[in-house]
Amino acid sequence: MHVSEVIDNLGWVAADFADQTTERQRRRSLDPADFERLADAGFLLTGVPVEAGGLWRAPAGCARDFTTMLRTLAHGDPGVALVAAMHPAVTAFFLAVPEVDDAPQAWRQQRAELIESFRTQWWGTIMSEPGSGGDLLKTTAQATRVGDDYRLSGDKHFGSGSGFSQWMITTAVCEGAEGPELFCLRYRDEPWDGSTGCTLLSEWDGIGMSATQSHAFRFADFPVVKTASSQVLEKSSHVTGQMSSLLFTAVVLGVADNAKAFATPRIAKRAEGLRSYERVEWLRSQNQLWLAEQAFAGALAAVEREDVHAIETVLRCKITCAELVESALASMARAVGGASYSKAMPLAQWIEDVKALGFLRPPLPLAYDQLFALSLDR
Repeated sequence: MHVSEVIDNLGWVAADFADQTTERQRRRSLDPADFERLADAGFLLTGVPVEAGGLWRAPAGCARDFTTMLRTLAHGDPGVALVAAMHPAVTAFFLAVPEVDDAPQAWRQQRAELIESFRTQWWGTIMSEPGSGGDLLKTTAQATRVGDDYRLSGDKHFGSGSGFSQWMITTAVCEGAEGPELFCLRYRDEPWDGSTGCTLLSEWDGIGMSATQSHAFRFADFPVVKTASSQVLEKSSHVTGQMSSLLFTAVVLGVADNAKAFATPRIAKRAEGLRSYERVEWLRSQNQLWLAEQAFAGALAAVEREDVHAIETVLRCKITCAELVESALASMARAVGGASYSKAMPLAQWIEDVKALGFLRPPLPLAYDQLFALSLDR
């Protein structure tokens, strides 16, 4: 399936979702039927290399197409777009590392098997831990080897797509290892009562991105699959840092598109009678959205030309867009008036969705730390 066909297919799906905006904003769980439609549209091919019949290339070759897909999908349902974004963000950990030094043959075989699963199964992530601030290198989860297998113990949260994604990735520290390593696990069909080592600590009840099932869990000797190479996490970091930030930013901008389409006709209808304050707030929102678009265009261009400082540019874009769009939507609401916060209107929920996206990897505090460090490396 060609990438343009997938984008067109997702446009039709998003249009159908948009017709159900009011009902979808009241949801607190995912609908598997939505993701069946995305799979039929070809979205899972974002996790399959071009040479294997998929859509994945290096970020320079696929970032624009993948962000277009997610921005389009966010026009219909931002929560579904967020969970869907996890698939290309997660599979990039493996696709970005075709070769390793420590276990080349084992890694080639495992990677080939994983790619086949990417073609038909949804992947997500449950890496975040309480107290880590979103820093994957600060994991305190432990992975214990039992024969040829591994068991995971530790608390994890923000597992977007829990109960839906067939596979999730996470990080943990093996005994004697210098740093964290990457693991795969399946807990969708497990009982979450602790009987098999997986305990649901709390269901996701976020005000923003309400239906993403980003639950929190405690794992105790829960079976996981370790990557054959210990180098995957480190070798993939540059690519995954670029892709995840761009993908999540695309969802932010898709929500901004929704808000602007909602507010513009309402402002236009009242244009003659708008007070000075409302005019200023409206123009402020438009200026902020324009700036966000420039940041995003610059980040995509940096990735496409494989700029040596692309990761810094992408991080700066992620921070800038998260802050600008949140501020823009607040200004937009002030211009539209009190009706913006009616439960019958979608704008208030979109504002909360954008706020939630500011906490995505890397969450803003960690993103600022990383950007500060990069700024000193010049």
